[in-house]
Amino acid sequence: MIEGKLVDLVPFEDDFAIHMETWMNEEAWFRARLWERREPHTEDDVKKFIEKMEKSERGALIGFQSKDGDPIGGVIFDHEWQRVRKADAMFFAGDTRYEGTDEHLDGLLMLLRYCFETRNLHRLDASALAFDEVRIDLLRRAGFVHEGTLRQHIRYDGDYVDVEMFGILAEDWPGYEQKVAALDLQPSGIEPKPKPEKKDDKETEAGEAKS
Repeated sequence: MIEGKLVDLVPFEDDFAIHMETWMNEEAWFRARLWERREPHTEDDVKKFIEKMEKSERGALIGFQSKDGDPIGGVIFDHEWQRVRKADAMFFAGDTRYEGTDEHLDGLLMLLRYCFETRNLHRLDASALAFDEVRIDLLRRAGFVHEGTLRQHIRYDGDYVDVEMFGILAEDWPGYEQKVAALDLQPSGIEPKPKPEKKDDKETEAGEAKS
């Protein structure tokens, strides 16, 4: 665990991954990935994606949760290019109640902290659909600089959509502690959700009921 001001980064292990089947079918996930909504992701799809990220030598999927232990979403760095020390940054609030909150922003800041202060990267790239004002606002608040527009770059909900490109350099990053102090992050006060039952627990209870 890496502790932050409002959220903590945690490994994407079983207790956290159980949420991903829901999250990967939420609108926030598709917008973060720049994907048009498709057929629902199955449990097998989710497992394959998590396993792929676990095996990746050029990226990682990391969870972030509130100080109460409420799972919020995930942050991803991917396509790390070691020669120039750069990577792609992605973040999403799987629990959509947190979208646009300071916890959501802190998840992104913790990704920057990890990439710049632990992995010693030189640059991070990020992108957002042109209409995704919440994501664009969070990127700007985190210190990303708008570097261009890919016009009508993808189709989304049947329309051609621009994609806004952002970047941040290590020299732009003042350090995590200084950044969060300047932003004066405040908790949203959202009540944690009850933890979902694991499927193996349900199967055990079902077996006991039959016997």
